[in-house]
Amino acid sequence: MLRTLFRMVPLLLATTAALAGVGAITDEEIARSAAVSQMPDESPAERINQLLAARGLNPNEQFVLASTHPGVVEQLVISEHRLATDYLYSLTGVELHKVREGRTLIRPERALSSFELKALGKICEHFGQDPEKLKGIRFGPKDGRIYELELSLRGKRKKQTVTYSMELAWPATPARNEASRVSLTKHFGARPSRLSHGVGSLLPLQDGSFEVPLDRHWDLMPGTKFGHHTPAQQVTLDPKVSIDGSQSVRFYATERTRQFFRVHQQVPVQAGTRIRLRSQVKTNLIRLEFQQRRSDFYMGLSFIGNGGQTLGQTFTASGRMGSHPWELLEIIQDVPPGATEVEIVLSCGASGTAWYDAVSLEVVH
Repeated sequence: MLRTLFRMVPLLLATTAALAGVGAITDEEIARSAAVSQMPDESPAERINQLLAARGLNPNEQFVLASTHPGVVEQLVISEHRLATDYLYSLTGVELHKVREGRTLIRPERALSSFELKALGKICEHFGQDPEKLKGIRFGPKDGRIYELELSLRGKRKKQTVTYSMELAWPATPARNEASRVSLTKHFGARPSRLSHGVGSLLPLQDGSFEVPLDRHWDLMPGTKFGHHTPAQQVTLDPKVSIDGSQSVRFYATERTRQFFRVHQQVPVQAGTRIRLRSQVKTNLIRLEFQQRRSDFYMGLSFIGNGGQTLGQTFTASGRMGSHPWELLEIIQDVPPGATEVEIVLSCGASGTAWYDAVSLEVVH
């Protein structure tokens, strides 16, 4: 694996040589950044542990890591995010262990260590508040998506409490990663671009954040049908709900729906590589009615040969019933011999509303 990593960075090394005050990147620095990039990052707690592991990286190592995980590095070096990260780094012992496990800290001012008070004092000043008015903090996962650091301070009126919050450990999505790269370009003096090929590179999936008309890059195809073509499921772009960019794709159906649809796109792939498909899904009152099937709510991946034939099975990651905030769906598979494309399918063949967003496809081996 290390040899593969060495082969994947020649362009990165050349770019980094242009950085002011940063020398050539060594093999050891590549290896240290790779150790962080290969950590699990599906849940907020896993991303918090990634941040903790990245604490000692030097600027060269941060730049290498930013090619694949710009959001992690942004939280290390950009001042407005670094304030919350510094509070994370001020934790020790039992409190740090709780955060690593994904639990929530609720700490009154009297229980805070001197290191915590120093970090929180800078956050108070960032919000234009007197650190002496700090009453306590809450730090933990929120909506299964991020970590939130919430400060409670005494207000101007008697018994009034005001709160300020900062986010950490947000999920990596295409649009959010691009925003991080823009910030990091200003910080480093060079853009930490993703690799154009090999491990860590993105495959050319188009409009994974659903920012342009759906039919420009995605196709709508019939899914399950119960006898009639109508009433038909609604599949539309939703400008009011998103986790990446400004829109998502929305599936809506009721017990009367008879024709369901799937959204799909085909992407070129190279046989012998291992790829990872990810998307975020959010639901509201997803339920099974009439003859609907649990198996029709999924993100799918199948491989296509040169002649257009499907090779092997369709691999799926199932969505959850009920109502829940954004959650990650993920499929990792090896591209089989003879495959030239992968077909990506988004489906929700159930009553209720489901949103998909932040679809990405990358080479992981």
